[in-house]
Amino acid sequence: MDVFEALSALTTTPGVTGNEVAVSEVVKGYYKAYTDDIFIDPMGNTYAHIGDHGPVLLVQAHMDEVGMMVTDIEEDGLLRIRSVAGVDPRVLPGSEVLVHGKRVLNAVMGAIPPHLQQSGDNTKPYSIDDMVCDTGLDAAEVNELVRVGDNVTFALLPPMKLKNNIVAGKTFDDRACITVMLEAMDILKKSKLDCQVIFCATVQEECGGGARASVWNAKPDMAIAMDVCHAPTPGVKPFDAIDITKVSITCGPNIHPKMFKMITEAADEQNIPWDYDVAPAHTGTDAWDTQIQMGGVATGLISLPLRYMHTSVEEISLTTLKNCAKVIARFAQNIGADWEEKLCLDD
Repeated sequence: MDVFEALSALTTTPGVTGNEVAVSEVVKGYYKAYTDDIFIDPMGNTYAHIGDHGPVLLVQAHMDEVGMMVTDIEEDGLLRIRSVAGVDPRVLPGSEVLVHGKRVLNAVMGAIPPHLQQSGDNTKPYSIDDMVCDTGLDAAEVNELVRVGDNVTFALLPPMKLKNNIVAGKTFDDRACITVMLEAMDILKKSKLDCQVIFCATVQEECGGGARASVWNAKPDMAIAMDVCHAPTPGVKPFDAIDITKVSITCGPNIHPKMFKMITEAADEQNIPWDYDVAPAHTGTDAWDTQIQMGGVATGLISLPLRYMHTSVEEISLTTLKNCAKVIARFAQNIGADWEEKLCLDD
């Protein structure tokens, strides 16, 4: 599978939290290369099932993206917006965006220029209340095409290739990990497994919820959630970041210790570079919603280090993306008749 092509297809499709239908269709299209056993639950979580016997491993990554929503239409046709699930307002002034109304409209995010600000205001970051979304249309046209509640996304531009197999673009959180799932499926397509693997593109992770439903639908014996974590960036404390060239494997109370052991073994067997991501509490990912369902699910978390989270220029290593997929695939290949014994907690 061409991972850059898949990543481009996923990130150039809109899917703001709570409105993931379009990106679900893209995910389904890729699933069809590996299985006919595909289904969608009432929330929109999108599943692919491979294997025909043995314990069930649920592998999850969320397909929703942070975005915006129209909250008001001004008399002159300019739009007021609010963040949906975490867009950083500091990156918005000057951004190219799309308004998903009756038809998709090109727009820009504008604010008062420094020349017209009050003394001292030009040193402060804009708040979202300071900004407007400008389609260039007059009020009558805007009111015909746009409604309060319509989504606004960053422009659907394909990822940019940088040096050293690094790419930058929008919505890598968490479409890059959807790409990891697809690459893992590609690795496993010729494997004879002693387990069943259900791959699930979850919805509404950015506001919490979709993974809870996925557990009840998949009824897994064990689960691995995937998300992004922070890569080193100037000003970021070292213990808050993982090297962009290493697979991040989480340990802590949100993570089953034997799942952590089995995941790290899958990495070590392939000489894949990885690092500990210590989470002393809630991880803020699908792993938490998964772990506490159905009386408890043995859950692990693999993360892809990423720079500039929740912006339009998120940055990852394609090499690390592929390594994450290799770890997932080897974990599934290693599941055997002794899986229950391997998961038993020490006395």
